[in-house]
Formats: sequence, C-alpha cells, structure tokens
Amino acid sequence: MKAGIIYVSSNREDPKFERKTRTDLLEKAGELSIVAVTQKPIKLRDMDKNIVVGDVGASGFNFCRQVLMACENSKADVVISAESDCLYSPDYFDFRPEDMNIPYRNTNTYVQHYRNYHFFKKTGGTWSQVVGRKFYISRLRSLLKGQPRWNTEMKNFPKEIKKSLFKDFAYFTTKYPCLSFKTGKGMRYYTKSDRIPRTTLPYWGDTKKLIKEYLE
Repeated sequence: MKAGIIYVSSNREDPKFERKTRTDLLEKAGELSIVAVTQKPIKLRDMDKNIVVGDVGASGFNFCRQVLMACENSKADVVISAESDCLYSPDYFDFRPEDMNIPYRNTNTYVQHYRNYHFFKKTGGTWSQVVGRKFYISRLRSLLKGQPRWNTEMKNFPKEIKKSLFKDFAYFTTKYPCLSFKTGKGMRYYTKSDRIPRTTLPYWGDTKKLIKEYLE
C-alpha cells in the first residue's frame, strides 16, 4: 500500500506562519511524496509537486476542488491530508487504513481558539484524515459534477446542495496529538471542541510557548 500526502492551502494565513508549519511538515514527511494544490506558489522538496490554481478565493467548495486536484495528481493508494494551519505528530503519517472505501479521522486532535491554549476535538476533521485515494476521487467528482470550476459563495460545501462529503467515518488515534490553529485569517473562525484549555500537550509541550513560536 503506497501512501502520499495531499496538502491544500488558500494561502490566506500569514506567510511566515505557513512557512513554519510547512517546514515542520516537510521534516516529518520522510519518503512520502507531497502533492500540494495552493493558490500561491510554495517551496517544497524536489520530489514533491506544487499545483498553483491562482487567487480563486477561500470556501468549502474551492477546498474540495483543490483536494480533488491533489488526489488526481497523486500516485498513492492512500492519501494523508495536511493543511497549512496545522501541525502534525510524527506518527500521524504512519497510519494505514484497513478499508479503502471509508475515511479515517484521527481522534487525538486539538484546536487553538484563544491565544494561549488548545482545546480537545475528539471527532477530528478533514485536516487530520487518511482516505483511499480512488474512493476520495469518486466522492468528490460526484459532488462537483455539474458545478462551476470555482465558487466562493459555498462556504460550507457540500451542505449547500444538501449532501455530505462522506456518509460514514472510521477512526484512529495517534500517540501524539495533531494541532489546528484558528487565527481568524483562514476560512473558518470557529470549530467545536470541549472548551477545556490545555497548558501542555504530549510531544508539543507548553502550549503558550508553542503558539508564540508559530504565531509571533
């Protein structure tokens, strides 16, 4: 089973912040190839691919379109999701799914809402997800069929067309947490979590220092 990373960004975050999270990703990717679909050019390794779509705008619809393009240009059997406002644990990239026709979401995820803390988000999200590539492509093509190339109005696509990206999910748990930052510059300002502030996290350490390191 060959795995590869798909990286998607609308490049709305502070460029310095995105460079820091991307540097961390590249250090942990190892031999896994990366296919990145971004709205501005980014620097990757020689073995990786960056597809630049231009300033098409940030929305759930455009995110899905960019993910589809990343999957279509990957040669992997399994795609491991990565996004520009996230940090990933090393063991996240080791997981391989048993079923290629269902998305697997990591349950060890935390979201930063306020300046100094991260909060637990048990259900994870698309940003910490591993999926069989062909299944992901078939699902996205079905949802995007007959739709425009780009759309900035559909922020919560595909809910606007009364459909869901996936019907069912399976779950896995990494040893160390994966982290998402809500800086106010990305597509969404808020996501559900337990609202219990963590001052330290395994592997990452002091959350105040971590947030300062990446956001200042």
